Amino acid sequence: MKKFTLISLLMLICCTMAKAELMDKFFFKIPTDKADGWTLQDAGRMTLTPGKDYLEVKLTNNGGRMINRFWNEDAWKKVDVASLPNNTYKFSKDMKMTVNATRTDMEFVLLPVNACSATDSRVSSHNYHWFNNEGEDYFFRYRVTASTAETADIVINENPTARGDWPTPTEESETATLNVGVKYSFAVEINVADKTATYTISDEEGNVVKTGVHNYVCEENRAGIWVMSTNSANSVIQLSNMGLSYKAEGPFAVEPSVDLLAAIGEQRAYYVDFSEGHTLHWIQVGDAEDALGNAYADGEEYTVGYGDANDTREFEQNAEEYFGKKIIYCTKSGDLKVWTSLDDDEAKVSDEIITPVVCETIAMPVPVAKITNVEAGYGKEYTITADNSNTLLNPVVTIKCIVKNASGSVIEEKDILSGEKVKFTDAGSIEMYSFDGTHPQEWYAPSEKVTITNNAEYVVAVDKSYIMTYDEINAGLSGWDKVELVDAAGKSHWDRIMSSEKRGYKADGTNEVYVEDNAASYTSVKEGHGIFADTDCGTENAKWNVLCPNDVYTCALPLIPSEENAALYKVFNDHYAWCMMPFEGLVYYDVNTKVDGDCAVRSNYLNMHLDPQYTSDDASKPNFFIVNKTGGYNRPDKGDCTSSEVVVAGETFKLYRYDTAISSVKVMTYKGFVPGSAGISSINGEETVAKVRKIATKNGIVIVKGEKAYSVSGAEMK
Repeated sequence: MKKFTLISLLMLICCTMAKAELMDKFFFKIPTDKADGWTLQDAGRMTLTPGKDYLEVKLTNNGGRMINRFWNEDAWKKVDVASLPNNTYKFSKDMKMTVNATRTDMEFVLLPVNACSATDSRVSSHNYHWFNNEGEDYFFRYRVTASTAETADIVINENPTARGDWPTPTEESETATLNVGVKYSFAVEINVADKTATYTISDEEGNVVKTGVHNYVCEENRAGIWVMSTNSANSVIQLSNMGLSYKAEGPFAVEPSVDLLAAIGEQRAYYVDFSEGHTLHWIQVGDAEDALGNAYADGEEYTVGYGDANDTREFEQNAEEYFGKKIIYCTKSGDLKVWTSLDDDEAKVSDEIITPVVCETIAMPVPVAKITNVEAGYGKEYTITADNSNTLLNPVVTIKCIVKNASGSVIEEKDILSGEKVKFTDAGSIEMYSFDGTHPQEWYAPSEKVTITNNAEYVVAVDKSYIMTYDEINAGLSGWDKVELVDAAGKSHWDRIMSSEKRGYKADGTNEVYVEDNAASYTSVKEGHGIFADTDCGTENAKWNVLCPNDVYTCALPLIPSEENAALYKVFNDHYAWCMMPFEGLVYYDVNTKVDGDCAVRSNYLNMHLDPQYTSDDASKPNFFIVNKTGGYNRPDKGDCTSSEVVVAGETFKLYRYDTAISSVKVMTYKGFVPGSAGISSINGEETVAKVRKIATKNGIVIVKGEKAYSVSGAEMK
């Protein structure tokens, strides 16, 4: 052992004291190099691009869009909030707006772990300010109040007085201006003893842009939810350095991150990321080789320096520029132990990250065939899916489909992806299984084989149209009231299609207000129904007659509103919520907000079901109803918004809010099925008006037609 003199010992102590400094010790970090873990309100309009340096968030279209990160209790497993140094921890994030649209819809909030759930209005509302709850139940928030392509003005820690009622910012408000193209650091230091959240916004040079204190009232002191909303098409934001930390005497070794990268048969690959100035240590689990052929023995400790570790995943570019990345392969079940040490002080090591390893072959998910369209006879469309959501690492699924005719001869064999369709015109079958078609070496075992037999013949029991001309609406209909609908509030897009608006579509898909002189340049013309002038849209003159039912439970037969929605069937303003819209069909026009639990959430769907008399009595041969719909966005300046939905009789159909009309519904029953009440359909699918009497028996209802009797199961009775 090396001996120290008193002087050298004092010098060592002084040097150690000189090097020691208070530094941010992260106990939870939000990774930027993977997109999982984030919750998107609308993934179709927001894209996430992961990277080592930052996570890029891009808005591709207008509309209320929101990104959330919930960490809740998970981040606090190693930290006791009551024993924090100086009772304080810090949330930090770096943000750069690289492209900013001129909208003022961006907001940000940091909430406690128990402040809200996935149904709380602050993290799930739509078309309202995201966090417009009353009170100060948050740690930090800001809202953009003015925006240009170069700057965004924010107001900080602003409190609404009621839903949608934000105070007007004043000179005394906490405000700041953020410049596009500049990376800003946001730090919120939360003192759990004083219940204060001190925020500091700094630019890339370290200059403080704004600082202040928010006296929060949250009962829960731990931050757990990060929410950002933005409604700016084509805006681009870069996020980095996100996480929770506290001050500790450093320097200290930072824990590595360990993520499962691949499940290759019985082998597992873990992706380890560690910081510069550190050496990675691990205990090998099972004998293995890496991609370069280096051998690792079970139970041995191995190390690798930052500059020698540059293993990469497929999506990462410029691999030679990124270090501190190591893929560790494990070939048996056990605990993978990983930690780091400082290069300039090997005695300083991080906490061990212990990851349970389970090495066993995983089978691909079993595919499912769902009937998504039905025609008279044996004609059907099957949508083939394989749910990989519960399969480790959510692999891409390939499905082998062998299609056979009724005699068993193969008529088609193909590999498809989940969501593709197989169609039949005659009886036959599908034999299918899913497999790993992504990797040269199969990582996953094939699923079990399943066979779907298409041997049920169907007939049309009901073909009901809800389309009426405006003259028919004005003439009235027994059981319905004629009501004038006024769309002055512009709460839907029906006024556009009801107006005289006329637009010409060009070959490139663009459209313009119809110009007679340009008629030759249009490939098609789309116009409204012409009930009133297009210039009246959104005014008191935007009005037309509709028919409103006296009985909402019979107005849409064979569709019936579900009884759990009964409270919603009320008069709304000066007309009933249900109405027969001219040319379009049946609409549930109520745009009120429905209250779910403690959170005010817009009710986007209304539950409906098919008349129970059409529910199949044979589980192997379900009956169906096909709902044809027209959207309120099917207006002259938009594309075709018609669609169809096939639903199993007995299951719920969800009508999408007030801008979707039901134009028709077709009921398909298996041949030989007899409905449970009079005057609907014969077994041949033809409409009848035969008198049917019901005979109650202790086994249920018996239907008598002519000389034959049928039980509810459809079997002929003697």
